[in-house]
Amino acid sequence: MTFLEIEGSEESALQAQRAEDALARIYPAVAQYLRLRIASGVLHSAIEAFREKHQGPVLSRASDLFSHLTLGDHSGLTTGFGDDDRPILVAIRRNKEHITVEGLSDGTRDQLYLALRLAAVEHHVQSVAPCPVILDDILINSDDGRASAALQVIGDLAKLTQVLFFTHHKHLAQLAIAAGAQLIELEATTTIA
Repeated sequence: MTFLEIEGSEESALQAQRAEDALARIYPAVAQYLRLRIASGVLHSAIEAFREKHQGPVLSRASDLFSHLTLGDHSGLTTGFGDDDRPILVAIRRNKEHITVEGLSDGTRDQLYLALRLAAVEHHVQSVAPCPVILDDILINSDDGRASAALQVIGDLAKLTQVLFFTHHKHLAQLAIAAGAQLIELEATTTIA
């Protein structure tokens, strides 16, 4: 063995020892990463199971309400996946076309949010306890047909719990009366500064 071969084998041994040292330092971090990754997967599964159990009925009811509120222009709601593979809410048009929330008109988006809120309130009232519901000018982007449909749904909710619906639009007040609401007019007050 020549001097160069001895020096090369010492260098190889030194590099091998450095690699072993690096692996020894990395091993606990890799083990911790794997434990956290597995825990994350278990937690994700538990969250999905909870979501399916609790949001399933709410989403199903919101889907029915959304169809009613849009007078059948949309047949319901479903979930899909966005570009980042996260779950998103999707409206289904009568022709089965799926539209993201951003693709809806302002009025239809308002009906979607109203359907979600009303479904969540109904679920709470039925599973926990009645609670007062206060709605303030939620139908300003709705035409009379959709406003009437919404007032009918709100009237049905009022049979389960107290509902206060505020508006300063006389035509909405008339539609509410036609849907069976009791009108209470508030007089304007003067504020002294």
